[in-house]
Amino acid sequence: MTKPISEYLTFRGGKWVTQLFVETNDITKFNDVKFFYANIIDYIRIIMTLIAAYTITTDWHLLSAYLILGATYLDTIDGRVAHAYDQCSIFGCGIDWLADLLFGTGIFDFGITTTRKYPILNKNQTGFFIILDWSIPLNTYTKFGSFIWYVYYLYCILCILEYCYGYNKLISIINLFSIIQEQNLILILFLLNRYCLFISSLCHIWCELAYGIRMIQSWIEPTRKQEPAINEIIYEDVSKSYQGGFIHYKSVSNEYKNLIETSISKREVFWINLWKRTGNQIKQITYKNYYEIDKMVHILMEKYYHTNTVILDGYGYLLNPINSQRQAFHIDYNCDYSSLFIPLVPILADNSVQYINPSPFIDSDLFHEATKNYDKINVNLLLQNENYYTVRQCISNPFTVLKMDFRTIRRGISNQDTYHRLMFYISVIRKNSPNQTSIPDEQLIETIKKDL
Repeated sequence: MTKPISEYLTFRGGKWVTQLFVETNDITKFNDVKFFYANIIDYIRIIMTLIAAYTITTDWHLLSAYLILGATYLDTIDGRVAHAYDQCSIFGCGIDWLADLLFGTGIFDFGITTTRKYPILNKNQTGFFIILDWSIPLNTYTKFGSFIWYVYYLYCILCILEYCYGYNKLISIINLFSIIQEQNLILILFLLNRYCLFISSLCHIWCELAYGIRMIQSWIEPTRKQEPAINEIIYEDVSKSYQGGFIHYKSVSNEYKNLIETSISKREVFWINLWKRTGNQIKQITYKNYYEIDKMVHILMEKYYHTNTVILDGYGYLLNPINSQRQAFHIDYNCDYSSLFIPLVPILADNSVQYINPSPFIDSDLFHEATKNYDKINVNLLLQNENYYTVRQCISNPFTVLKMDFRTIRRGISNQDTYHRLMFYISVIRKNSPNQTSIPDEQLIETIKKDL
């Protein structure tokens, strides 16, 4: 169904866990951003800083000053250039961070603060990357890796002290034998640092460089094209709601409209679960456009949710038939459950979805008591210490994207219009949710006649 693009370690719940990222046509890779103007500026800053690091050890101190001043000036304009040309990217944030903090270790550790994921380093690497197998196979430091990491710090500190106190000139004119005879421990320490710890420090730099290349080779980011912009939102009350609510986005593309319409042939059913996760089991209906639908679902899920925080629970079609029974106000399964709805027909006052926005001042314990039965919310209890709550309806044109936020109290009303209300849905649940097992096992197809 979906092809994993790579395996990554992602930081969730205070620990690193394995996650697969799926192949789509709508992700940003390194090749897409490498020649952004702002990134080119930061490449130049890095080169200037490296040259300055060398010339500062020579007599060209004035050149070093000019290089450092130039790199500092460029730091004030790279962000403006990125915004001016609409070239902001996560990689750009990382490369700017690298240019600012070049002197240090963990050169490509900006991955944890930007994308929050690292590529998994497999064992038995060869060639230039064999250093990674010696140091950090499967992203875990070996004793050798830990040693060269600590030694690099010590080497840098001792080198700085050697030059600051002028021992570098003294060491260059005497030999180790004479230093040992004099029993000068400080000179012995500096000499061992220069000729012994230097080798392990080179290994550490080699390791960082190899890791950096691996990061760039496997670099992916959330899409730049599909991320829902603020101007895609028609209406939202989630940010002001005590709990849950709906966000109305603009319509899906014509390609997706046609795909959703042509993938269903039986509109007499109450629901069709085209794909459904039940525990570790997956149920699925095979149909003509199953691959295209599955691909569309994953793209929309990545667009409207943070994919590091949710997993797909199911997708398919829902029908509210004419003269259906009104539902009780409820929360779908549990508070970690959310859905996207894409109506194929107009949603109007006579066939709509209703949802409750409780008073923002409601007592939290009282609210918990009122919502402890997810299948039937005690709406009268919501008024016990407040004088109101609001009931709202979703009204929209066909193919508008409706996002029902987590913990939304909602119900389907009796359809009193002249047509069946048909929707395509995509449901997700929060990762690592303890409530995943509380979702009931539903059959793939449920007919209307059973409920009429």
